[in-house]
Amino acid sequence: MPKRGTPIQKPEKALDASSEKRGRGRPQKIQRSWVTGRAKNYRQMLSQAWPGLADPLLAAETEEQIIAAFEKHSQPYAGEFVPRLATEILALIHASNFPMRPKARIGFLADSLAGMPTIAARTARDICAKHRASERVKSPHKIIRKEFYIECSCGYKGPARDGACRKCGASIPIDLSAIWGNPRSI
Repeated sequence: MPKRGTPIQKPEKALDASSEKRGRGRPQKIQRSWVTGRAKNYRQMLSQAWPGLADPLLAAETEEQIIAAFEKHSQPYAGEFVPRLATEILALIHASNFPMRPKARIGFLADSLAGMPTIAARTARDICAKHRASERVKSPHKIIRKEFYIECSCGYKGPARDGACRKCGASIPIDLSAIWGNPRSI
């Protein structure tokens, strides 16, 4: 049987877009939005409990002391942190780069623990820092009104105001013909 002259080529665009690879780099183990959302929740929890929790937590030398500090001084949030994250908390508070100021300590713990046990503390802090940087770049302004250029039966041609004709006040109809782009039926 003779061979074909041209080999079958792989299509440039896949039919199933979800089967394509994400891109360069290591595959994600956990979604970044989960890490940033959990970090935000942990910041809120730790900031509420920190006044009573700080001294016994920073004085702790064992996992049992960490667990006892959370259960005594932060009872509503103890189930979220201990005993599951006790070893990580102990390692973080004794790390050489643990901050000195209370607000910075809360943020450091919250960001570091947000990805545990799936990702490393440093990676979780990097993800949270990138997210906060992208939020700071966003514009604080919001769109408060959108306008359309209209031609009304009253003879007005120009931009609409608040979804209606500026001259007579006739509202712009919202129907399928307007969505499909047939302007003559409006």
